[in-house]
Amino acid sequence: MTEKELLNSLELFAHKIKNPVHAAALNLDVLKVKLKKETKNPQTLKHLDIVAKEVQRVQELVEKYFQYIKLSDKQKSKTDLLKLLS
Repeated sequence: MTEKELLNSLELFAHKIKNPVHAAALNLDVLKVKLKKETKNPQTLKHLDIVAKEVQRVQELVEKYFQYIKLSDKQKSKTDLLKLLS
C-alpha cells in the first residue's frame, strides 16, 4: 500500500467516525434540553453531561486528525502523538 493509499484509507476511516459522533452530539443536546424540562434528578443530568463531554473529546480528536492529514508534505513535522491527542 502506498503512502497516498494509506492516507486515503485513514481519511475515509476518520470520516466514517466523524458522522456518527456528530449525530450523537446533536442528539445528546436534544436529550439534554428535554430532560431538563422533565426531570428534577440532578444525577441524570450529571451523567448526561459526562457523556456529552466525552463525545466532544472524540469530536476534537477526529478534527485534529483531519487537520493533520490535510497538511502538505512540507508542513509535516515530527510531533509527539501524546501531545497531539491530549
